[in-house]
Amino acid sequence: MATKMDKNELLEPDKLQIFFLSIRAFVEKHRVRIFAAAGIFLLIILLTGFWRLYQMNYEMNAGKLYNRVSDTAAKSGSSGDTASIQGYKGLITQYPRSGAAVTAHYRLGNLYLSRGELDAAIGAYNDFLKKAPPRSDLITLAYSGLGACQEAKMAFSKALEFYEKAMKTNTASSFEALNFTNIARIYEAMNQPVKASEFYQRALGKTIDPLMSLYLKRKISALG
Repeated sequence: MATKMDKNELLEPDKLQIFFLSIRAFVEKHRVRIFAAAGIFLLIILLTGFWRLYQMNYEMNAGKLYNRVSDTAAKSGSSGDTASIQGYKGLITQYPRSGAAVTAHYRLGNLYLSRGELDAAIGAYNDFLKKAPPRSDLITLAYSGLGACQEAKMAFSKALEFYEKAMKTNTASSFEALNFTNIARIYEAMNQPVKASEFYQRALGKTIDPLMSLYLKRKISALG
């Protein structure tokens, strides 16, 4: 049986209608502000979209240039060091904020080290470390590169410091044999045969390379 409505209920305005009328009144009153806010919101969305497209294109172009320089370096060997160095420098200048530019700093460090330009190599490795993402595998190798520079300078204490830093990086577990061998070699140069033998043993336990294993066994045997 239907519920009867009294006279007051019949005369009462529709609540939903009142709600929409109040919204309409609010919009009409604050029309300028609402349109301005909507315009700003749309502008932000458009700018964000354009920025993302720009960044994608920026990184893509930087990556293409990096690949061209790397391919040229691989094909030309040591004879292409100068061209490769100029290529990586050009990449860094043209696309300084790109991920490719970060890696280019590391590659420059390697090239300078191979040429014996130790101070230039140290500068390039440090530039890489300032910008490298925390989980980059190359961080370990960059510290190893810095250690190699100091080792070449016969600054064995500094070399040991960098090799130990390489061993403590987030991705050091991928390069344990290398890190232990580097540290062992420094202890050997510092005339500490016991420590050198200890780290050569640790390196031997991590390597799967037959030639490396043979080298390490000979080192351990020579140290007694």
